[in-house]
Amino acid sequence: MKKEKKVLLRHNAIKEIIEKNPIEDQHELVTILNKKYDIDTNQSIVSRDLRQLGISKRKVKDRMLYELPKIDLQKEMLRLAIYDIVHNETLIIIKTTPGTADFVGDFIDIQENIGVIGSLAGENVVFVAPKSNKNITETYKKLCTALYFNK
Repeated sequence: MKKEKKVLLRHNAIKEIIEKNPIEDQHELVTILNKKYDIDTNQSIVSRDLRQLGISKRKVKDRMLYELPKIDLQKEMLRLAIYDIVHNETLIIIKTTPGTADFVGDFIDIQENIGVIGSLAGENVVFVAPKSNKNITETYKKLCTALYFNK
């Protein structure tokens, strides 16, 4: 299984677990991922996943529990990061605010079915390589939709 697909499955499982269970620590989360979802992971990976998903802890009665963000943090970050997406016959270029291109590139790389081979991110620009130049306009539209970008 591709690394990107594993990450997406793990992220979805983490969100489902936290939504349905009172989770106090990462060890508990790792155990449930392993037993219920057959996902072999460790505490450091789960810690990174929690940061990427914008999941934090809040006090509920006398316990500190993980909680999903009230807003879609990833969507909001993409909306704030991207200020233009353009394409020519061969590449799609995404212009971002300084320091956010890496986040945008990582997001693109885990997407499926948008017609992209991969991306290369700098400080404030992302170069996106389509699978085929023949349908670059269609790939551009799919990418804009995946990135919540309305031109």
